[in-house]
Amino acid sequence: MRIKRTTAPTGSARRTRLIAVAAGFLAAAAFAAPTANASDAHTFSAAQLTQASDSVMKADIPGTAWAVDAKNNRVVVTVDDTVSQAEIAKIKKQAGADAGALTIKHTAGTFNKLISGGDAI
Repeated sequence: MRIKRTTAPTGSARRTRLIAVAAGFLAAAAFAAPTANASDAHTFSAAQLTQASDSVMKADIPGTAWAVDAKNNRVVVTVDDTVSQAEIAKIKKQAGADAGALTIKHTAGTFNKLISGGDAI
C-alpha cells in the first residue's frame, strides 16, 4: 500500500478556510450576544395610559379600536386594513411623550359599527 504525500494547501484554499472560520465565529457571537429582557420594559402610570388612550380618541382615525391593557401597562390599538402607515404615525404623534405606551396591532378586514335599537352591539 502506498501513501501519497499531499501538498500544502494553496492560497485560495487558505482564504476559503479562513472565511469559513470567521463566519463561524461571527455566528457564534451573534447567538451569544445578550438580548433585551422583558423586565427592562418601561412601565407607564395609570395617568399616562389614560392620556395615551385619550390621544388615540383625539386622533380620530376611522378603522381603529383601542383599550387599556392594565396587566401589561400598555394601550393596545388595533387597526384594520383601511388604516395607513401615515395615520398610524398621526396616532403616535398625537400621543406625544406617551407614544411608547401604544402597542399597534393589525387585523384583517374592516371595522363596522353595528347598532341595534340605538345601542352598540
